[in-house]
Amino acid sequence: MIKVGDYMSTTLYTTTPDEYAYKAVDEMYKNKINALLVKENGDFVGMFTKTDWMILVLKGECDSKSVKVSDLMTRIKSSIDRNQTIAEASVLMEKGKIRHLPVTEKDKIVGMFSVKDMERYYLGLHKKTDF
Repeated sequence: MIKVGDYMSTTLYTTTPDEYAYKAVDEMYKNKINALLVKENGDFVGMFTKTDWMILVLKGECDSKSVKVSDLMTRIKSSIDRNQTIAEASVLMEKGKIRHLPVTEKDKIVGMFSVKDMERYYLGLHKKTDF
């Protein structure tokens, strides 16, 4: 079985709860990613995504220059071990209606698995000719 660890991103992009949200979004744009892990006092406490940001800005529910990451972030509710399967990740993501899933090893976050990683896996299946 194909493991989450085979497709996850291992670079952990982070921000802090006190960072201005527009600066965190700029960091995502520069790194061509869609989510940042939120780290406080050495612990991961949440996740901040472009989707969270865009929905609130488009609804006019926040001032883009004054809102902080802590006002918009989502607490981490789910994670997956790097040795679990992509199918198991898919179930967790669908159930939680999330697009990004922190990946753990020995209860420590070591990567991120996203919908894009899942797409990369499934697109790779179509290129194989040995089925």
